Amino acid sequence: MPTHFTPLGTRGPSTRFLSLDARGILNPPAATGMRFWSLNPYVGCEFGCAYCYARETHRWTIDRAANQRPPLPTAREAAMLPSAQAFERRILVKEDAAALLRRDLDPARVDSLPIVIGSATDPYQPAERRFKLTRALLEVFTEHRGLHLAIITKSALVARDATLLAELATQHRVSVHISLAALDAALLRQLEPRTPTPKARLAAMQRLAEAGVPVGLLIAPILPGLTDDTVTLETLLAAARHAGARWAGGGPLRLGPATRHTLFPWLLQHRPLLARRYREHYGDRRGVTKAYADALDDRLRTLMDRLGFDPREGMRREEELRTPSPGAGQLALFEG
Repeated sequence: MPTHFTPLGTRGPSTRFLSLDARGILNPPAATGMRFWSLNPYVGCEFGCAYCYARETHRWTIDRAANQRPPLPTAREAAMLPSAQAFERRILVKEDAAALLRRDLDPARVDSLPIVIGSATDPYQPAERRFKLTRALLEVFTEHRGLHLAIITKSALVARDATLLAELATQHRVSVHISLAALDAALLRQLEPRTPTPKARLAAMQRLAEAGVPVGLLIAPILPGLTDDTVTLETLLAAARHAGARWAGGGPLRLGPATRHTLFPWLLQHRPLLARRYREHYGDRRGVTKAYADALDDRLRTLMDRLGFDPREGMRREEELRTPSPGAGQLALFEG
């Protein structure tokens, strides 16, 4: 629970960084409902993906601080922004992340469950260049052995830590999941306005693979009617395979409340006919129909077999990110 926010500076005319006084950093499965432990050094994300599910975590944190007595000025200011803007433009920074992890990490308590870095933020978003919290967390893990670490990121900045990740891979089971929805840079610039280009992410994947870091492709999410056709998926999978991806996985978009709030305005602006189809297909559900999910799964498996991906490896790596909730075994990354 935060007790105060301290301004840490700005970047450009609109993005502000606020220090978050966090009591802990390592979230147990019992607290999140996931099958893994989670680490999120930041709250909020500058990448601004239209389909992002994690905006609610930011609003909850801001509202708690804004409602304190006396209210915190920086939190009150952030709370006045529309939720989508606050998530992207008021980045909360857990400055003590490494110290908290060093204090709380107990390998015996973690047991064999994965520790996922980046389940509700991107750990290599632009703020990481300045604050280096993700790198500091990785350095704490060099003090231990035998853990199961997984990283989810859309950022090419992960390649900065290739040497450190390669070292960790000799001490722990390490997986780096590079998230990329398509190779269409123009489409992604609309959907993910501040993410690195597909080319940059594939180059980061290749750098990690060459360093000996286990790396794979996470097609996150697969968007019905936009990125789910055979040609789009096959070209993406082939490019990732060429870049050194050992596995690939992904799943269809899930429409939780936060995702609906930002994605439907985007669809109405850029793909109005598709917006109607989404409303008809999803209705009040978060997930796609079983028939669609099964057909997409068959398509992915056929393409991965054709391109030489090991299906068993993909299943093992995807299992790191799954939730225990019913509903077609969706990846945690798509929870709304």
